[in-house]
Amino acid sequence: MIKISYSPYTLKPVQILNAVSAAAPREGVLLKVEWSDGLTGYADLHPWPELGDLSLEDQLSDLRRGRMSGQIEQSIWLARRDAQLRRDKKNVFEGGEKIKSNYLLSDFKLLKPGFLDELKNEGFTTLKIKVGRNLKEEADILTHVAAAGLKIRLDFNAIGSWQIFERFMGSLPLTVRPLIEYVEDPFPFDVHAWNEAKKLVKIAVDNQYDKVPWDKLSAVPFDVIVIKPAKTDVDQAIARCQKWNLKASVTSYMDHPVGVAHAAGVAMELKKKYGEMILDAGLLTHRLYQMDPFSAELSTQGPYLLKVKGTGVGFDQLLGALPWYQVKMN
Repeated sequence: MIKISYSPYTLKPVQILNAVSAAAPREGVLLKVEWSDGLTGYADLHPWPELGDLSLEDQLSDLRRGRMSGQIEQSIWLARRDAQLRRDKKNVFEGGEKIKSNYLLSDFKLLKPGFLDELKNEGFTTLKIKVGRNLKEEADILTHVAAAGLKIRLDFNAIGSWQIFERFMGSLPLTVRPLIEYVEDPFPFDVHAWNEAKKLVKIAVDNQYDKVPWDKLSAVPFDVIVIKPAKTDVDQAIARCQKWNLKASVTSYMDHPVGVAHAAGVAMELKKKYGEMILDAGLLTHRLYQMDPFSAELSTQGPYLLKVKGTGVGFDQLLGALPWYQVKMN
């Protein structure tokens, strides 16, 4: 038997987060999971209904009825990893290989003169850009990014269509295209249209992952799986990478610092185990929100997230001081 408790939180964005959400405060809960073998671990639950997740209220009320969403199952899997590390007095940042993150740009107002050079000086080699709001402005900006010599990841969040995507790719100067590492979710998943898109540029599947008919495919219409440990079955995603000879990038879910630390732990462990199959990660999403006591514990060195003090994913004192409410099963 397990006992699950939750502690609500609010994250306050400092900028627009992506093409499908406003810069409004975001609600989530931290979970404390206690097992009958005496272990206790922590994880995050931060749904994105805009991207197809069940709402927080729905997931918690299902849990009270004894039904677990895929996201809650992942949270419990992560909490168990955390619990085992806490038992062994180990830290999640110690068990893997250091992994670089891309710099996430979701608001172009930040692109002041000298900004890209500054990123390069800090050690960043890849810029991930949320696109899909103003494609003409975005195409212009990519010219500057390419001139700075940074690799580019584009994320369309599956808005738009094959026609819009084809037109956008056609509008890019020849200097830009060789620097695009991949494009995430160019438009809603469609095997035929994604195969066409893949002829133009490398494609990554992220929020469309659950729409892929894995058992029916004879070939996959993408090159990279974006693994979000907050919601993706990590072992299954890695098995699919191996089967189809795909690369993977591990990212946080624009969630609480506890979720960020969990994603970092998974990313470093996979990097150590699978080497070049694992591309640069996307773990620095805590900067999208106002600082709070948890994000104050996260420090970075250029594109690297540094070890958080404590055992497991860290934050021992902060987690111990939170109010916790037990999930009562109906």
